[in-house]
Amino acid sequence: MVQWHSYHCLILLYVGYCNVIICTKKLHTLNQQHFINILQSGKTSLIYFKKTANPAIRHFLEQLKKSSESLEEYGITVAQVDCAIEAVPKYCEDEDILKKAYLFQGNLLLRSFATDTLFDVDAIVANILFILLFNEIKYVYSLMDLHDIENDMKGRGDIIFTFVRAIGVPEHRAIMETAFVYGTKYQFVLTTEQSVLEGLESIHRNGPWVVPVSSSPGLKDPDTSSARLWFCHCKMATDKNQPCKRTYFKQPLTTVNIHSYLKILEAPLVAEINLPPEEVSTIHVQLKLPVVFLFTQRETYEHDRITAESVAWQLLGSAGVVLVSRIQLHPNVPADVTVGYRPAGGDLPINYLVISSVEEIVDLVKGEVKNVSSGVKDEEEENEDLDFIGIQDDEVAEAISAYMWKEHDLGLIQALTDISFPTILETIPHVVVLFYTAWDAVSMAFLQSYAEVSTRLADMKDLVLTRVNCGDWPVVCLNEGVTHFPTVKIYTQGDRPLLYTGMLGVHSLLKFIMLSRIPTPVLLTSTEDVEAYLKGDLHSDLKPQWNIPVVGLFSSEMKEENDAFIEAAYSLRGTMVLRMYIQKDAIYLSQKFGVALPALVFVRDEKSDIEAIHLEKPSKEDIVSAVKSAMLETFPEVTVENFPSYFHPIKPLLILFIDNDDTKTSKARNELEQLTKLRDAQTYTTCWIDLRKTHVGKEILQVYLNYLPQLPALVLVQLSCHGHVFVFPEGELISTVGVLHWLEKVQTGQEIPKYNLQRKEWTPPRATYDFLAIMDIVRPGFAKQRIPNSANQEKPCEQEESETEHLHESGEEEVQSEFVATSQNVQGTPTQPDKQKKMQHELHNEL
Repeated sequence: MVQWHSYHCLILLYVGYCNVIICTKKLHTLNQQHFINILQSGKTSLIYFKKTANPAIRHFLEQLKKSSESLEEYGITVAQVDCAIEAVPKYCEDEDILKKAYLFQGNLLLRSFATDTLFDVDAIVANILFILLFNEIKYVYSLMDLHDIENDMKGRGDIIFTFVRAIGVPEHRAIMETAFVYGTKYQFVLTTEQSVLEGLESIHRNGPWVVPVSSSPGLKDPDTSSARLWFCHCKMATDKNQPCKRTYFKQPLTTVNIHSYLKILEAPLVAEINLPPEEVSTIHVQLKLPVVFLFTQRETYEHDRITAESVAWQLLGSAGVVLVSRIQLHPNVPADVTVGYRPAGGDLPINYLVISSVEEIVDLVKGEVKNVSSGVKDEEEENEDLDFIGIQDDEVAEAISAYMWKEHDLGLIQALTDISFPTILETIPHVVVLFYTAWDAVSMAFLQSYAEVSTRLADMKDLVLTRVNCGDWPVVCLNEGVTHFPTVKIYTQGDRPLLYTGMLGVHSLLKFIMLSRIPTPVLLTSTEDVEAYLKGDLHSDLKPQWNIPVVGLFSSEMKEENDAFIEAAYSLRGTMVLRMYIQKDAIYLSQKFGVALPALVFVRDEKSDIEAIHLEKPSKEDIVSAVKSAMLETFPEVTVENFPSYFHPIKPLLILFIDNDDTKTSKARNELEQLTKLRDAQTYTTCWIDLRKTHVGKEILQVYLNYLPQLPALVLVQLSCHGHVFVFPEGELISTVGVLHWLEKVQTGQEIPKYNLQRKEWTPPRATYDFLAIMDIVRPGFAKQRIPNSANQEKPCEQEESETEHLHESGEEEVQSEFVATSQNVQGTPTQPDKQKKMQHELHNEL
């Protein structure tokens, strides 16, 4: 007892002596020659140039002095230069000299630090090591960045990923010191982004391959804003499509805890020892962690080994698993025992149990750990702190924010850099590139569709899907003319890039990719080929993506018209494949189809007859317009995907809402289909919506009428005329004559609108900080918006239609229909309101 007491006192004396030495140790003060000698030595040094010593500087110098011993262990010299005595050129002449400390490697200045970032010993050590280990530690801004690093490390090495709440905190120092020792063995990844933490916590709750590591007894769990560490087992993932298992480490991030944990991971997952359990000593025993002994024999070895590995993965970091032969058991141990269990605490007796399932073994260990560490917060309780609904910038971000934390399988999508981007364009015939940013909600949601398309096209040898993160490689995106996110382009060797402008869904993108690979236009060589093509015999392989055959008929003398058709076909790549026939006997086909040359011949669907259109003005724009019109049905079923193709801002929408196929509904559809063939109905976009397929249709109908009528219901929406909504009388049968009479009454003003759609600005859900109002306080009227009172007066319907038509013709209209807004299917994030833009413009002019 006396001997132990003396030993204990010796330790305390040693610690006290060390503290005294540290406290009394002075910071090296250099003269100009000593400073030059340090730079010429090639060593790393942290130098502070001082002039005065105010209280803030004295505190900084005190922390710098305390950190000098820790940094010297890493070969870093810490010193100061008194500029009042030694006027070192350049550094002592800096006006902000008191606010900076300088890190040198030899005579090379690595970085200057603001003194307020080096606020204590941990911050100084963490910041200095972070710079020195810049090439060993990768910083990530999103889950996508982490996923890319994991893909790169698969089959090569493991990753230690850490979240810290800020640079310079104690946990940051601990991981930097660990990286200094293990940087060549593991890939260290760091982030301070809260969004990355929330995303990983969400995956941790739902991901079956994430292995939580329980805290050791007596350790308190950090709160949700504290540091986190995951060990990503990527070396064992030899298949690129196999995800890296992640082990979540719940102990406080100290250097000792991390070092002990890595020692555990370096040990075999399951130890096989030919010794009695009482004589076994593993790293878990040395660290006083629980140990599970599973007993095996030759006949059941393979099964027992699999069981042991399953248990070991679930207990990884909290308990060890040892596979022991039954012949090593003491004779006094009952023959039917299956498990031996040594509780946490070291050399404690082994309990021999009869347990038949993996779950019972895991519960046994976790139950003990939970009881011993009763102060530790349960994992599920901890994750409840992260269950929140964030306030998003707009309706689109709100609708798809759930996808932000979804981890996509991007193993088939190569991430490109400024170096690999031009290289891959030279080596692969067809390259699809997604330009995106990790902070854009629409980009992150679209990645799910993009990944699914990559899976469907994985077997194609001449095509590859790739991506460029414009947050990491802005120059690449700038050079490619990317102005919004997400943007998809297809690069074909020897051709111009093709921009995708369709819906951000799997079907639309897949169709675009498949059709863009086919040269267009394709020349047909005989009249028989033309007729076979129009019947569908020559394009059966394309029917999953496209089923509207269109042929341009020209005589061989029509060179100008031929060139215009070729340009039009090129501009429609990815949308449809055009054929053309320019033989001398084209006149025979034109007579057969009853149309003069040049002409378009097409078939809308398999049930339709061949239709022909004479091209009166065969320019590129007119041909494109004619082809697009040919693709449209006269009485279509409107869905979320095809609505933009049919919407026209100056044509009222005449919509039939249905939810069944009974006699009344079928008759109404037939009557409206006959109506579309009349000249009087050409001024309307007549269509129908099946609420069974397009579920958002019910919500649209509710918005249009403010109630749900009995179906089928016929609704007329005049978006260009104050948003008037009319309803066909519910008691009457829908007939061609009845609808025409009702439309005439609407035009003459005899019908009263059932509802008026309200014009709403698409603005953020909360008001932003009004900087302009603050500027007005300083200088009244300086930033005030000046709008004439007449600007807000309601315009006549005719004037508004004229303005809308002008906008439509110039291609500058903004579709603001309730259909698009309600369905929340858009191709990009909304811009800020025009009012705010105008205020900014006026402020700019004033300045």
